[in-house]
Amino acid sequence: MNDKLRIDEKRRLYCRKMLKGNRMEFGENLGNEPQKLGFFLLPEFSLMAFASTSEPLRIANWLKGETLYDWTLLSEDGQPVKASSGMDVPVDCSIDDIDFLPMILTCASHHPEIAATDKGLGWLRRQGSRGALLGAIDTGSHILAAAGLLDGYKATIHWVHIDSFPEHFPKVNVSRDLYVVDRQRFTATGGTAGTDMMLQLISMQHGRDLAVAVAEQISYNRMREGHEPQRMDTGHRLATSNRYVIQAVEQMETHIEDPLRTSDIADLLGISLRELERAFQKALKNTPGAYYRRMRLEKSRKLLQQTDLSVLDVAVSCGFTSSAHFSRCYREHYGHPPSTDRK
Repeated sequence: MNDKLRIDEKRRLYCRKMLKGNRMEFGENLGNEPQKLGFFLLPEFSLMAFASTSEPLRIANWLKGETLYDWTLLSEDGQPVKASSGMDVPVDCSIDDIDFLPMILTCASHHPEIAATDKGLGWLRRQGSRGALLGAIDTGSHILAAAGLLDGYKATIHWVHIDSFPEHFPKVNVSRDLYVVDRQRFTATGGTAGTDMMLQLISMQHGRDLAVAVAEQISYNRMREGHEPQRMDTGHRLATSNRYVIQAVEQMETHIEDPLRTSDIADLLGISLRELERAFQKALKNTPGAYYRRMRLEKSRKLLQQTDLSVLDVAVSCGFTSSAHFSRCYREHYGHPPSTDRK
């Protein structure tokens, strides 16, 4: 193993110095020492999420003219990792070459359940037991949770997986926030959310002025707080400013398992059923009932693909009264039965 891969005594001394009873904190000021961290890349990881998380650290080093952040790229076997874009990304070393890193970010995407190998999970558990700060971006939260490292912690994950996440890991306090820091765990939802989380880290360790300067370099016009939502507001997603349509869709989103009648939604908004139907037709070229059913079917498809819930359980959780009714609606919408997507 060459010098670059060797974990030398200086790093061990640094680790012992930085640990405070195995309780190092996210954003702790390290004085003159650089923040050492590792990016654990798993197959089909999101290249955008990885770049959004690592680039702010590189820019912070460049702006300060010194090494504030020193990172290592890791894979399970030391070989390049294929990103979801199809690009092969070379790494510095295998996880076998790393005794300890004080901060580790797990990067995954698409099919995290496949990437969650016994070897990788075991290594993460050992790092956690030694006091490492463990983070995740995109669906990396699934990997940490599969290792039991998010039990009792608040965490977030990409919104596409947010409905199935609690089904897999009921001991995790799942949040829909943009990013979450909870004691020795930190998770971001993917895309550009990693940028916001790293800007927060830079701000805590080296001051807000540097974080703002980094944001300026990447033409980031606003540093988002962790508690902000992952998705754009309902009006922007629907491309409408009609408040009745927006409010109706928001009611639908919060009543998936116990769907409301369209007339009940109209009553809640203080308008007639006919007025609500006209608003939907004008804004979305659809009826409220058809839009609501499509929303519930889309959620059911995610649950079928991402969980082991039975077809009946999926049907009930999406507001269908029977598996037969659910299967009929599913086939009409997708052109095949639920069992096809379960496979």
